[in-house]
Amino acid sequence: MNKFIHKPKSELEKFGVKVYHALVENFSQTFFVGGMVRDLLLKRKIVDIDIATAAKPEQVTKILSLMGIDYTDANKKFGVITAQQKNLKVGITTFRKDLEGDSRYHEVRFISNARQDSKRRDFTINALYLSLKNSRLLDFNNGLSDIKNKLVRFIGGDEKRIQEDPLRIIRALRFCLILNFKLENKTKAAMKNNFELIKSLTKTKISKEKDKIKSSKQKNILKKVINSPKTLDKYFK
Repeated sequence: MNKFIHKPKSELEKFGVKVYHALVENFSQTFFVGGMVRDLLLKRKIVDIDIATAAKPEQVTKILSLMGIDYTDANKKFGVITAQQKNLKVGITTFRKDLEGDSRYHEVRFISNARQDSKRRDFTINALYLSLKNSRLLDFNNGLSDIKNKLVRFIGGDEKRIQEDPLRIIRALRFCLILNFKLENKTKAAMKNNFELIKSLTKTKISKEKDKIKSSKQKNILKKVINSPKTLDKYFK
C-alpha cells in the first residue's frame, strides 16, 4: 500500500468525492479506480471518475437515494450504477468477476474482494485503487511501476485479454499516444499476433476510441496503424 492524498479541484472531482463519501461510510471497501487514479498520479486533468465498491447495486442505489443523489441503473445487472448531478457523471461498479461464456459481454458474479476485481481490468495502469478514507493506494498488478516506467501492459494472459475483447488493441494504442507511454514487450507481441481481430470491431466502437484523442496528429497515427498493422513498429517502438 502507498500513502496518497487527493484534494478535489474541479466540480466533477468534488461530486466524485461526495459520492465516494456517501458509499464509504457504509461500505469501507470503496475506492476510486481506473483512469482517474492514473491521471492523478500523472498530474493530468480528471475527465472521468469511476468508483469500485463491495456494495451491491441495490445497496448503492439505496444510499444514493438517501443522499438525494440522482442516478441511472440501466446496467444494473452488470453491477454498474451511474450517479448524476446536472452534466456530471460518476460510474459506480460493484466488485465483480466475469463468468465464462462465448459473448464479449460476460455474465458477472458480484464479489467482495478488490484484488480479485482488479484481475478483470485491462491494463495495470488502470487497476490502481485509491481509498481517500485511509489515504492509501492499492496496487495489485504493479501498475505504479508501469506508470513510473511509462509502460502499457495487459493484466493476465496477453493473448487471452485481446481475444476476450479486441478493442483492447485500440485502447492500448490510444493510451500510448495520449500518455506518451510505450507498449510492454509481451503486450506488443500479443497485439501483433492478434491484430486481425480488430476487423471484428464495428466502426462505431473504433470511432469512440479515436474521439477520446484530442490531437489530430495522434489520431492520424492511430488511423495509419489500424489500416496498416506493419507500421506498428514505426510509431510504437
